[in-house]
Amino acid sequence: MKKAKGLTGRQAKGIIALVECGFIESASRDSGIGRTTFYEWMKDRTFTAELERARRMAFTDGLAVMKGATERAAGILLALLESRNETTRRLTAGMILEFSMKANEAQDIEARIKKLEDALILPGRLHGAA
Repeated sequence: MKKAKGLTGRQAKGIIALVECGFIESASRDSGIGRTTFYEWMKDRTFTAELERARRMAFTDGLAVMKGATERAAGILLALLESRNETTRRLTAGMILEFSMKANEAQDIEARIKKLEDALILPGRLHGAA
């Protein structure tokens, strides 16, 4: 993590520890930074803003990993549909149908939101803008 403007090197180290550990107690233990120091830093807007940015980045990176594994996971589910075990086939089919319905629902919601957004946009400007 690149040190954010306005943070000390120790604060940057603390942010990394908080993102990795999730809790002040364990971040304090792993980083060697006192709990009291963390609690003081949590009152600092620059520190908390950088912490939230780092957490969002970690979450986004995690999602990218999961998205990358989606094709492999789908292949495994498809292979399980050919299982000799009837229960495995039934449960797998149910999972695939459930995921498919959720994906379809998400696409429908996205399309509805797009229509609403398009309806709010007037030629050349947003509705309600001066």
